[in-house]
Amino acid sequence: MPQTRYFVLQAVELIIKVFGEKEVYVCESGLTPSGKIHLGNFFDICIADAIKRALEMKGLKAKHIIAIDSMDPFRQPPVFAPKEFIKEADAYIGMPFDEIPDPWGCHENYALHFTDPLINTLDDYGVEAEVKTAREIHAMPRYVELLHGIIKHRREVINVLNEVRSRAGHKTLYPLDWIPYRPQCSKCRRIDEKVKPIEILEDGKRIKYVCEHCGNEGIANIMKGEGKAPWRIEWPLRWLIFDVVFEPLGKDHMASGSSYDTAKALIEKLYKREPPIAVFYDFVLLRTEKGVEKFSKRKGIGLGVDEWLRYAPPEVLRFMILRRDTHDIRREALPHWLFDPKQIPKYVNDFDKLEEAYFSLEKQPAKMRERIEMTYKLSLIKNIPKKKPVRVPYLTAAIIAQRAKDLEDGLKLLIKIGKLPITASKEEIEDAKRRLKMAKNWVSDYAPEYKFILPEIPEEIKVLSEKQITALQMLLNKFKERSIDKDSFRKVIWDIAEEIYGDKKKSKEIYQALYYVFSGKPYGPPLSKLIFEVVGEEFIIRRLEEVMRIVGTKKT
Repeated sequence: MPQTRYFVLQAVELIIKVFGEKEVYVCESGLTPSGKIHLGNFFDICIADAIKRALEMKGLKAKHIIAIDSMDPFRQPPVFAPKEFIKEADAYIGMPFDEIPDPWGCHENYALHFTDPLINTLDDYGVEAEVKTAREIHAMPRYVELLHGIIKHRREVINVLNEVRSRAGHKTLYPLDWIPYRPQCSKCRRIDEKVKPIEILEDGKRIKYVCEHCGNEGIANIMKGEGKAPWRIEWPLRWLIFDVVFEPLGKDHMASGSSYDTAKALIEKLYKREPPIAVFYDFVLLRTEKGVEKFSKRKGIGLGVDEWLRYAPPEVLRFMILRRDTHDIRREALPHWLFDPKQIPKYVNDFDKLEEAYFSLEKQPAKMRERIEMTYKLSLIKNIPKKKPVRVPYLTAAIIAQRAKDLEDGLKLLIKIGKLPITASKEEIEDAKRRLKMAKNWVSDYAPEYKFILPEIPEEIKVLSEKQITALQMLLNKFKERSIDKDSFRKVIWDIAEEIYGDKKKSKEIYQALYYVFSGKPYGPPLSKLIFEVVGEEFIIRRLEEVMRIVGTKKT
């Protein structure tokens, strides 16, 4: 398969090719505030922001609009909502999210409870966007005008929709008397399928309806926003009023007959306009002890966009999304992400490797340079640093954070073990503090095994056998002789096991002894990384010497 351009550049080239020269290139992303806004939902926002930035890198003017479907009907409560709300949730079924009280009582309404944590972190993620709610959008004169036109020409709309659905193999088609509008009941406030539009009055601006939920009969004025268009109609209207040229989409929209398919057909046939360029992305899955689950807003499954900042830098989340690539954005989706909270240190480390590759770009394979450069630049929150920043390895921060009394003590320890230069800049110091805090939270919430190094020698070393004590003394000698390093660590352990036990497979006995020395437990994180990348040889020498004073030295 021939090498293709990075997916962001593919999208930018298509936007310019399809839409030509424009005063402003508008990228749209969207979300529904039905529950917890998680990392999967951030794909939309992050990718749209990346395309906007890439357009601006070309000297073009671009903007990003985040559309919030705050008037969508409430279907069922989140499983994590307070019990009192769940008990009374039936009273809110079918009502718009922004008319339902906040179950936790901390926001003006249900929609704001879930969108505010995201909106309040946009600056943290370097996202510059205009946030538009459905209620704002539906009140826009241009939207109302277009919706009025849809209702007046509904037969043509029905024909386009049915043609797409028939081609996709759907048996159920829209009836010829279908009215493409969802009135809101003036009595019970429902805006779902229970509110049936039954007649278009003469001016085409008012819809007579009957509510099958409460029995109310009324008239909804579309010019006053007393209802909304169905999603298949609303989406292309948004593209028109904002003049959208790009929108990221979940992989499910690639299916024939999807709402994207019908939106494309409507905008092409009714308005003679090209649909926005799209980048499709696969779902985010969560690895748990029980197996693999799909992220879910309603079930609260998956880390929230705001919650990520408790554990890892925002640029790392951007990188984890933007590192994904595809051969052809028109035919393939960006690969899924199997998110594992235990792997957060790896995600941070992978970003650090990208940064290192960017600052040694001339050493990278020629075919990879463009992708490395763009991924790095688009992952950053602020301006590109002039030189490679000093980054404290995440696992080092995790260990040091457990030992340090506070952040200042943590910085001193990092300097002492050579992981932070004494000449570190203000920005590098702040980044080190940030990583110390985040890594400490990660250990507390996801990796208690890294609460590992006890300040005092554990009493459990009493269980060590004479052979284990002998092995530790031999290992101490190797460290003092400087005849052991990270690369030779495993072989040295094997050689000691062979000498003492007559079997290198008994090396597990030596590893177990070392774990007891650190934590009083027979297990823990990888020892070579812990010793040579985190605590350092001087620490292990001091620790083993103290152990020998306590247990007595077995002569070798």
